[in-house]
Amino acid sequence: MAHKQPNLDLGDSDASEGPVECLGMTFEDDEARREHFLGILREKLKDPEFRKIEGFPIGEDEDILALSDPPYYTACPNPFIEDFIRHYGKPYDPETDDYHREPFAADVSEGRSGLVYDAHTYHTKVPHTAVMRYILHYTDPGDVVLDPFCGTGMTGIAASLSDAPAAQLGEYVGQSGTRRAIVADLCPAATGIAGGYTVNVAPDRFRQAASELLDSVDDELGWVYWTEDDGGNPEELIYAIHSDVFGCADCGGEIVFWDAAYDADEVQIHDEFDCPHCGAQNTKRTATRLTTSIHDPLLGATVSVPKQTPVVVSVRDRKGRRYERSPNQADADVLRRVHSCSPPYPYPTNRMMNSETEALCWGDKWRAGTSSFQHVSELYTRRNLLILAALYAGARRVEDTSLRLSLMFLISSYNLAHSNKMARIILKQGSRKPVLTGYQSGTLYASSLSVEKNVLHGLRTAKLQGMTAVRSLGVEGVIVSTQSATDLSLLPDDSVDYVFTDPPFGDNLAYAELNFVSEAWCGVFTRQQPEAIVSKHQGKDITHYGRLMEQCFRETCRTLKPGRWLTVEFHNSRNAVWNAIQEALMRAGLVVADVRTLDKQQAGFNAINAAGAVKQDLIISAYKPNQGLEGRFALEAGTEEGVWDFVRTHLRQLPVFVVGDGQAEVIAERQDYLLFDRMVAFHVQRGVTIPMSASEFYAGLRQRFPERDGMFFLPEQVSEYDKKRLTAKEVRQLQLFVTDESSSLGDPRE
Repeated sequence: MAHKQPNLDLGDSDASEGPVECLGMTFEDDEARREHFLGILREKLKDPEFRKIEGFPIGEDEDILALSDPPYYTACPNPFIEDFIRHYGKPYDPETDDYHREPFAADVSEGRSGLVYDAHTYHTKVPHTAVMRYILHYTDPGDVVLDPFCGTGMTGIAASLSDAPAAQLGEYVGQSGTRRAIVADLCPAATGIAGGYTVNVAPDRFRQAASELLDSVDDELGWVYWTEDDGGNPEELIYAIHSDVFGCADCGGEIVFWDAAYDADEVQIHDEFDCPHCGAQNTKRTATRLTTSIHDPLLGATVSVPKQTPVVVSVRDRKGRRYERSPNQADADVLRRVHSCSPPYPYPTNRMMNSETEALCWGDKWRAGTSSFQHVSELYTRRNLLILAALYAGARRVEDTSLRLSLMFLISSYNLAHSNKMARIILKQGSRKPVLTGYQSGTLYASSLSVEKNVLHGLRTAKLQGMTAVRSLGVEGVIVSTQSATDLSLLPDDSVDYVFTDPPFGDNLAYAELNFVSEAWCGVFTRQQPEAIVSKHQGKDITHYGRLMEQCFRETCRTLKPGRWLTVEFHNSRNAVWNAIQEALMRAGLVVADVRTLDKQQAGFNAINAAGAVKQDLIISAYKPNQGLEGRFALEAGTEEGVWDFVRTHLRQLPVFVVGDGQAEVIAERQDYLLFDRMVAFHVQRGVTIPMSASEFYAGLRQRFPERDGMFFLPEQVSEYDKKRLTAKEVRQLQLFVTDESSSLGDPRE
């Protein structure tokens, strides 16, 4: 089927007119820069060895190139990373290196809100303002930061914005100044968002292009959202609530779920509802979920989907007044016309998870009812499919790469969260009517009361302001790569100054599965095999997950400069996952030095609903031993002196005094049993026999190091602790607010 292009003119290119500097090279203008690096990337895609890099996405070369803006962002492993390091990095020299930091020993609280944070949704996201605190503490101006599980690229934004004036940074620790960042993720959906956040386009140019795109699609297809009241007056549809239709378990008669189960007086949905035909009591479990057949013209087949009917429409009249009413004949006529028209632009018809068999169409994160949908297109109403297809086609037509990616970033920001049948209503206590919301993050769920939102209206009113704010950030010095963290071979050894990352934790989120719908619109998909998760669908248990995380941390440790720090955000309350993460860090050669909390204030779906779920994320601080210790240990391995050399070096890395609310805190890592654990792990990871028992270690510890409040210090540290201890009211025991992690940190002798 031939498809035309949207009728729009986005004006002149956004490319700069003067010379452009990029990775030490000078180009005539930005377009010349793009052509140069696109040509190199195009050739690299033909190299079979390049495509063997772990996590190389599934997709055609042209789709990968269309999404990429090299050297800054590539929808595949970024071949320009080494050039980036060579240009911006500082070579590690053990002779002159005098770097030293204690762990950032403070609990952090940052809200998950703001125009930048809210511009694009994702399954999990750390506020960039929180990440900035860690970057400014652990790094110096000019340092290179790595995030191998970057998600939406907040680490890159945090690094780039760290050169803001100190007055704008608040009471952050450290020096402001330019940092650079390498951010990577296995999922093309994630790196597409990261690339959209970090691409540089002038705010006014973006707003103009976005408005022209929306106006063009509105002129051509906006009729799908126009209806009439009973008097024939035109009205614009803002949203429609669609209800599932069930079959009565007794008589088989049709039951419109909204009509039977929604109680307008109490503003709630009853679990039990009566059949309007025979009066029999039904539930969603006992009633039959009815389906209907529709023809999908691009799929070229008739498909069966859950039967739904509109029950409430929200409209706006010509005077701008909004109100809700029941559907009428004009609404039905518009829907009939929508379904009879031939789609002018392509939309994805992929079978869910690209499966060839019905049994594998859905994985771990779908909920009952959602699995009735077999293809991506079935998750959308026909009119929203038409609009989204036109928007994506219009964005792809833009030749300026940065502007094209900015427009696709805008469209995708509304797509998964609000444009499909996973948008829904929720009933909040104290509300006088149902509240509209987007999809349920962290799961694939099409509600029995789905919401069809006007995509054009939503983009104009809910997204343009935030997207313009993102374009105003002026992010620079960030490079984005699409690949697995198990293979960072494009990064040289000892080349990164600091790592902040928020990796997958157990079975919390199956990113490849959750991103499938978004990735179908771009034609580039996550390769699941190296995805580090626990998944029944993928056949990955906790042991498999631990091995993958060890590979990831081992690669991260290899790229990290000796003596530098890794910060891991952790949010899973399962003790097995917590242990797997700690063991993976240890086996990778890293040493844990501190655990704190990061309170993002607004809990996600899993944190709210799951029994025992973590309410506040944990921050694990670990370091890569410097070459001095490694060199000495090579000579002292298996001896008592090797043990005490490690302990002295480790104590030097730990915070000396931590205070909160006027109380001194017990620093867990300075307690004898954790010092013993770290010493044992250090030996085991290097394949060295441990030369003493626990009792011998505890006795030797007390002989060699001063003890205060159950903690051990170097002689030069204890005076600082004593002085600061006088300013605190009392010593507060360490609390991590979550059951399993606390127990795993508890003294094993108790």
